[in-house]
Amino acid sequence: MAKETNGPGHRWPLWPWLVLTVAGVVVTGVAAIVGTVASSDSGGDTPPATPRVTITATQFETKTVTETVTATPPSGPLSEFSDGLFRVGTDVQPGTYKTQGPNGKNAGGCYWSRHAPTGAVIQNGVVNSPGTITVQAGESIDSAGCLPWRRSAS
Repeated sequence: MAKETNGPGHRWPLWPWLVLTVAGVVVTGVAAIVGTVASSDSGGDTPPATPRVTITATQFETKTVTETVTATPPSGPLSEFSDGLFRVGTDVQPGTYKTQGPNGKNAGGCYWSRHAPTGAVIQNGVVNSPGTITVQAGESIDSAGCLPWRRSAS
């Protein structure tokens, strides 16, 4: 019959524990020696260099300058206009105006309309090529998406 090795009253051997303890002490001693040698190689009595941080501060000065500018109105009604609503005789001169067509900002082309002094639409249209309109004093002219309208001599 086989003899039981792990039963009651069995004693474990001590030598594996003794070997592990001695090995731990040796490894700790070697690590201490290596750490001491490594720290003494950094220049003897000189302490290790301390990192330096430089902070630069910039100060800005803000000044408020107030200027009053008086815009001089144009001397009389204009002979050229772009997009917007203009009163004929006050903002623009009466007469015949020509444009080279749409400026590309309005998907529908160059829209224009003439309005009576009451605001009622007299005439309107869309041009996709050069166009001409004639306006009279007292009317209003509205333009959207058009290159400049220039007064023609005729």
